[in-house]
Amino acid sequence: MKLHLYQEISLLALKDEKGTFTIENLGLVLAGSIMAELLFEKRIAVSDDKKKFVELLDSSPTGDALLDECIQKIDSAKRPTRLAKWVNRIASIKRIHHRAAESLCDLGILRRTSDSVLLVFNRTVYPEVNHAPEQALLDRLERLIFSPDQEPTPRDILLVSLADASELLLRIYGRKRLNPQKERIKQIVSGEVAGKATKDLIQEIQIATIVAVTTAVTVVVTN
Repeated sequence: MKLHLYQEISLLALKDEKGTFTIENLGLVLAGSIMAELLFEKRIAVSDDKKKFVELLDSSPTGDALLDECIQKIDSAKRPTRLAKWVNRIASIKRIHHRAAESLCDLGILRRTSDSVLLVFNRTVYPEVNHAPEQALLDRLERLIFSPDQEPTPRDILLVSLADASELLLRIYGRKRLNPQKERIKQIVSGEVAGKATKDLIQEIQIATIVAVTTAVTVVVTN
């Protein structure tokens, strides 16, 4: 099952059984993954100057409601806007983390339900009902990070970059297991293990998306 980058990040950020989010400011991580995907899919381009203005290249529907809404926002913008500002604008979409989770409900991966906090406050949660997609995602990350001969694709590099910047990798593997792989992760994130064209693309995407995520995300590592 092919998932969008923001859906992969959502799966990693949800507790499987409880269906609760493990990252504060998840909206910013999702916004970064959405802009990264639009760049990667050549739906948008970024100017070569320091201002990094976003230009819409393709406004045709993607078939994904959240991606299409973001494209529409870019299309209706009255003036050129910088990539970093778009990351923040998309992060402010109302209930963006719930929108992302509900897209996975539509695919039969999660289930939308509710529980109570301290028997007083109700909240919407998304427990996992189909574990196969997340397991495939975790197996992929395992190979990428712990097998030095595994060559990452451009999408792999984006996934590892975002998961590392948001400290999702730390939550998944723990510091003891992850620390020895710091150099490998650095090589992946920097694009050292990719070809020049891929490296240039990754670096362009990381200018705003990864930096924004790194500076604003707080991780909750306790269950």
